[in-house]
Amino acid sequence: MSLAVALATSSWSDRLTSLDYDLIRRALDDLKARGFSIDEARRTLRRLRIKLVDPGDRQGEESEGCGPPIWDDGRKLPF
Repeated sequence: MSLAVALATSSWSDRLTSLDYDLIRRALDDLKARGFSIDEARRTLRRLRIKLVDPGDRQGEESEGCGPPIWDDGRKLPF
């Protein structure tokens, strides 16, 4: 849960390294291997971000619901 909160509340203004993306990919792959839906995990992270991050800090992102994923410099983020 702590990793999910850390991901959901990240500012994304800092650059993620390839190792960061690898860690996120591994976590999502593990969830998938255990029978969880990756799409549902992404929607859950989006809802968590909406709940925990001030709307002013989410400007430019989908503000409500489980809309399109956040983008950063053309790289698709995990939710």
